[in-house]
Amino acid sequence: MTSQDRPARYGHLDCNSPIAKWRFDRQVDDCAAFAPSSIVDIGCGWGELLQRITERVPGAKAVGIDSDLELLERGRAGAARRGIADRLEFVEYQGEDWTEPADLVICIGAAHAFGTSAQAVAALAPLVKPGGRLLFGDGIWQRTPTEAELAGMWPDTKADEWLLLPDLVDAAVATGLRPLRVESVEQHEWDDFESEFLMDKEVWLQANPGHERAEEVRAAADAHRAWWLRGHRGLLGFAYLTLGRQVAL
Repeated sequence: MTSQDRPARYGHLDCNSPIAKWRFDRQVDDCAAFAPSSIVDIGCGWGELLQRITERVPGAKAVGIDSDLELLERGRAGAARRGIADRLEFVEYQGEDWTEPADLVICIGAAHAFGTSAQAVAALAPLVKPGGRLLFGDGIWQRTPTEAELAGMWPDTKADEWLLLPDLVDAAVATGLRPLRVESVEQHEWDDFESEFLMDKEVWLQANPGHERAEEVRAAADAHRAWWLRGHRGLLGFAYLTLGRQVAL
């Protein structure tokens, strides 16, 4: 799980977004039951969700796109272990440039590639084939933040980066998609995600207290923890929207 030279990356996470196991399993079940023939995951990382759906839908052809070569390699290794590498391709690509439609489009935690969450949904909607679905996940404000609260979060956080949940759903409906499921995570899902994200650094520091990079890693961990516990905790949520496009008339 750790390297002598540096902490692992996402070594304690199944996927790079806050989500409980039961919710993740339900997403896999719902997407597999829909039986898409074509799937694209934009900003896939290592594509754990994409791998599990592809594995469950024998006829599906899938593509995961991301710009992080290390995570793409992790995804390819996972697809090979599952025996689905012939149907699941991981491609280095800029998500905002992708134009190939699919039955199932996934974009979770990658809305920033398009701008705001509303801009992301508007850009992704045309990629959904008639009768298809978009599974979209992004941050939402639990309430409108104050300037003082924004100052406690990571640098340059702006109030317009995320929407309140009703406004995000309205933005999705305005694209012509219809909400099939609207859900937001509970606080423990955020806490688990942040703890497991930071665990890479903390486990490495525990094993390498005298390393020349230890102070740098410790400072980064402490800063991130402050943004979480003294900044966005209880203020920033995370929503998953399952959106459908009607069958062409």
